[in-house]
Amino acid sequence: MRSHSVVCIGELLIDFFCTDVDVDLMEGRNFLKSAGGAPANVSAAIAKLGGDAAFSGKVGKDPFGYFLKQTLDAVQVDTSMLVMDEKAPTTLAFVSLKENGERDFVFNRGADALFTLEDIDQEKLNEAKILHFGSATALLSDPFCSAYLRLMSIAKDNGQFISFDPNYREDLWKGRV
Repeated sequence: MRSHSVVCIGELLIDFFCTDVDVDLMEGRNFLKSAGGAPANVSAAIAKLGGDAAFSGKVGKDPFGYFLKQTLDAVQVDTSMLVMDEKAPTTLAFVSLKENGERDFVFNRGADALFTLEDIDQEKLNEAKILHFGSATALLSDPFCSAYLRLMSIAKDNGQFISFDPNYREDLWKGRV
């Protein structure tokens, strides 16, 4: 079994960026599809810089999920721990940008939010030197939250280095911090 320097765990989703200038999502009409999700972006950046990275998460077994897998495969991220869910769709995020820099987000949660411990290849995870966790949305609800916290505990017990990017979004955390 091949071990990786870094395994990134969490969100992999489709970002639809509104290409219309200075409008909110209600007014936007034109969108550009892009691969997104903070932990997936980190795995891609590591691979592009010549590092050894793998990604573990969940997408729908749909055209968007296949697009995301191909995107990571194209930059040499190991996707053998990516689960393609038969029932839940791939998560979609819609984003618009105002002239003043304010962003407008709408998330249609899907498969990534259903990530569980059973989706993890624990043997492969135990071999990694670094586990990178990201995305504040993972900590907002179960089963994703429980899986994340348990995986962090296991990594700590194994003496693995843990990296965490909170990807803080004030609107998601109101009343929680």
